Amino acid sequence: MSAHTQIRLASLSSAAYGALLVSGAVYHFQRTGSFRALGHSLAQPTLWIALLIAALVTFGLWQRHAWAWWLGIAAAAYQIFRIVSAYVQGRGFGHMPGFPTLLALALLVLILVLLLPRKARLGCNR
Repeated sequence: MSAHTQIRLASLSSAAYGALLVSGAVYHFQRTGSFRALGHSLAQPTLWIALLIAALVTFGLWQRHAWAWWLGIAAAAYQIFRIVSAYVQGRGFGHMPGFPTLLALALLVLILVLLLPRKARLGCNR
């Protein structure tokens, strides 16, 4: 697989991760039917920060910018750390995480796997 293809796939994975974040808020609204719960979900600054970073990584990688490579690596590693540490410290330890959590982890690991090879880093040269 060429570096250009790896970078594009990482960009699409970042976009999918952002869509997954938004779908969590929408899914919660669909389950509860409460606009108050939707408003509360959408008012979380962490959601907007994560969406902004996902958008920056998506567009930056699509353009093959070096800063997007660094931001993508750092953001994916940090999110994996946050998800795993919350799982270990929470009540769910020892139980299988839900599908959305597994999907988020898979997308984040995919971003790292696609971006970590040297040729992908060198391909982000703008």
